[in-house]
Amino acid sequence: MHRRYRFWLVYSVAWLPYAASYVTLFISHLGRSFSESLKDSLFNVLPAALLGVGVVAVCQKLPWSQTHRRRFLSIHFALALLFVALWLVTVPFLYAMDQRITHGTWSYQSGYSFQGGFITGLMIYATIAGIVYAVQTTERLRAEEARAARAENLRTRAELEALRTQLNPHFLFNTLHSLMALVRHDQQAAEDALERLAALLRHTLMTRRETEDVALSEELDFIQNYLALEHLRLGERLRFEKQIQPNALDCHLPPFTLQPLVENSIKHAIARRTDGGLLTIRAERRDGTLSLEVLDDGPGARPEEVATSSGSGLKIARQRLMTRYRDRASFQVETWPGKGFAVRMEIPADEAANTK
Repeated sequence: MHRRYRFWLVYSVAWLPYAASYVTLFISHLGRSFSESLKDSLFNVLPAALLGVGVVAVCQKLPWSQTHRRRFLSIHFALALLFVALWLVTVPFLYAMDQRITHGTWSYQSGYSFQGGFITGLMIYATIAGIVYAVQTTERLRAEEARAARAENLRTRAELEALRTQLNPHFLFNTLHSLMALVRHDQQAAEDALERLAALLRHTLMTRRETEDVALSEELDFIQNYLALEHLRLGERLRFEKQIQPNALDCHLPPFTLQPLVENSIKHAIARRTDGGLLTIRAERRDGTLSLEVLDDGPGARPEEVATSSGSGLKIARQRLMTRYRDRASFQVETWPGKGFAVRMEIPADEAANTK
């Protein structure tokens, strides 16, 4: 509403210089008094200004179309002719009305030459339409820039969220504390752990782009290093089992597909229990499909609790696969109190890295 009010205010003020030019013309060239010149200016400018309101309305209803240029130009040419005709008829009509009121006689006669009035009317129409379309273009560009900025912001936030799930800061802090303890008591174990941490960080930094797939074997190496470092903190409470078909190792998948699921099991099923738990990863390739499972024997949860959970790990993992593979992927969660937690995924089994 504020923008529209400002537009019409500018539109009204913009006619003042045009009206002033008429006043100057009538005084300097026709020798009329100021009051007469002001009246004549009003009779000439007011009809154009009021008809211009219609031009603005038409331009707002008829945006520029690259695919229908002929139709667009034809409509505006016809409307420009109508604008000129109405203006050339209205101006002498106002003079005739003034003559009727002032002298009691009716005298309708055009004060314009057809050629001069026709060209002036076309220029007025083109100026109004040009300004309206310039404003529309500016607003559209601003809206597109705003949408692009919002999209970039959302993309950045999504990438940051994905990076948080890839390597949780708490995990790094806990690992560093464990390494500090190892340095004092077992330097060889500390060196091995540092090598694993370096490999983990290298993998994280080298595969930040969503379009870079990794082999399942590489993803499992990452998980192996991740679990080895978690083992420093959890000890024998963390038990791990792999059931991987050899022909599945060459299949490619988006990086960090398994990590948020493994982290979820450690956080909710193993770290919270004094006796820990068993984490199992299964992979099988059959009929052009790679099947993956991440299971734990933890306390589990009700399905409705999982659906309404505020945690983002499962949601991001599901969204990444659905966005990437659409109906060619499946993502299922199976859990129940006391029955553990299982995530089962199926994606196309491609042996060549995708770069979509």
